[in-house]
Amino acid sequence: MFRRLVVVLLSLLFSVPYHVHAGFEEGLTASRVGDNDLAFVEFRAAAEAGDARAFGKLASMYLYGLGTETEFVRAYAWFDLATAAGDKYAARFRDAVVNELTAPQREEAERLAEELISRFIAAPAEASSR
Repeated sequence: MFRRLVVVLLSLLFSVPYHVHAGFEEGLTASRVGDNDLAFVEFRAAAEAGDARAFGKLASMYLYGLGTETEFVRAYAWFDLATAAGDKYAARFRDAVVNELTAPQREEAERLAEELISRFIAAPAEASSR
């Protein structure tokens, strides 16, 4: 029984990073061959799974309308998250996007960015400090 539990736990432990990694890599491949629809789906899945490498990629897809509609609010929020996660280029893009936002859109973008940061950055940090 104990051995079966160990096998299940190890399987779960190693399966999560693989799926996160696979979505990001598949997004890069799709992007390279010009399949923006698939790239968007893969980057979004990787980002939603917490792959920090995908945050800025997804934000760019929203910014330029690649594989999705152009959405400056979402672009701002994901670039802000990417900046908080250490992406050294994301802040410049976030700051450029802000010029495209109305005051209400900026408030919405900042609220969404706060939600994303608390979900992907603050929450894991809080969990590890317990």
